Amino acid sequence: MLTQQHILKNLNLLFVDDNAEMCADIYALFSGVFKSITVANNAAMALHIYRQQTIDFIITDIKMPGRDGLSFVEKIRAEDAFIPIVILSAFTDTDYLLRAANLQIDGYVAKPLNFKKLNAALMSAIRRLGTKMEPVIIAPHVHYLPLEKSLQVDGIEVSLGNKEGLLLELLLFSPERVVSKQLINDTVWPNQEMTDSALKNLLSELRKKLSCDVIKNRPAQGWYIHGCG
Repeated sequence: MLTQQHILKNLNLLFVDDNAEMCADIYALFSGVFKSITVANNAAMALHIYRQQTIDFIITDIKMPGRDGLSFVEKIRAEDAFIPIVILSAFTDTDYLLRAANLQIDGYVAKPLNFKKLNAALMSAIRRLGTKMEPVIIAPHVHYLPLEKSLQVDGIEVSLGNKEGLLLELLLFSPERVVSKQLINDTVWPNQEMTDSALKNLLSELRKKLSCDVIKNRPAQGWYIHGCG
């Protein structure tokens, strides 16, 4: 069984807050706990980072310049139902709390920050992560290990390119069973227009590496993974 410390050590944290002192405190507190820590001071920057880098865990403030933290979380949840999200806020407004609850966040920690409560929220998130940490059996001889981001075919690791990994996780963990072309564009090709040929080539390469025909298309809707038995 994976320990809490082992799980966090394999995760990349995105921390979102416009308070520089708070960012420095969080970085110092968790620099030896997470695999990496990336800091953003507004929601637009955070969304860009999320779509450009491998992010496994998010801690975000609510009140920030531009888009608020909950709107940012709504964007994330539309693409990933599993990524752990903890919200920090000086606000205890009921509307905020209801919106946060509907977004399936893993903790709502009030400011001024209580690190004991923040740690409790992290532990709660790890427990929720359990379903994503277990190996995914795509086919009897094809497994995906989410924690290590490793594709195993017949017990041998198969190297995935960055875009191949993003697409595979999107197909495996998207809140929607069928992943639309637009969602693939937003996730795999952020801030640029995806061409039909680029998508076709990426799907072809991923199918080859999976070594079985599990990626299916539903016309006019998108793609999904169906085990090939």
